[in-house]
Amino acid sequence: MSTETSRVSSWYVAGAYSLCVVLVFWPAADLLTSAWPTQFGAIQWRYGFFGLMSAFLHTPILSIGLAMALAFWIGHSAVIRGLAIVSLLGSLTLFLVMVFFALDVIQLRNATPPESLAAFQVGAVSSELKHFTAFITLSLLGVGGWKTAGIMSHKPRSSQKSDLTAEVLKAQKRD
Repeated sequence: MSTETSRVSSWYVAGAYSLCVVLVFWPAADLLTSAWPTQFGAIQWRYGFFGLMSAFLHTPILSIGLAMALAFWIGHSAVIRGLAIVSLLGSLTLFLVMVFFALDVIQLRNATPPESLAAFQVGAVSSELKHFTAFITLSLLGVGGWKTAGIMSHKPRSSQKSDLTAEVLKAQKRD
């Protein structure tokens, strides 16, 4: 669904895009401050960081989806293309996180006391599933956004009306 950009206030667009930036920035800041100082060489720190990261992922992904929907509605194909690239880079990063997190889990499982092993495994599987769903979502947003931006940039602005609008216009002409 697209609309004429002249019917949308630039203040609204700026506010909506700002909201999307805030929904990415603050969860990322919270994650980094919760895990500071970084200790990527320590396996326990990496396990905790990547496990905690799985809880922070979905708000920024929601923000990317909202920003893409807004850009589609307004007709900003360049914004969609940029967010598609960000999504694809994010999915590649998450793929690497899933691989390294699984390797860390395998290593830490042997060092986990037997009475804590069940909770450890549930936490590890839960985090890995969250990483996986975020990976799939970012991949879909990336590929879909890239293709959508390509379709939008090849169509003249006037032909980007929704099917419903086209049907309403046809019905009005018949009357």
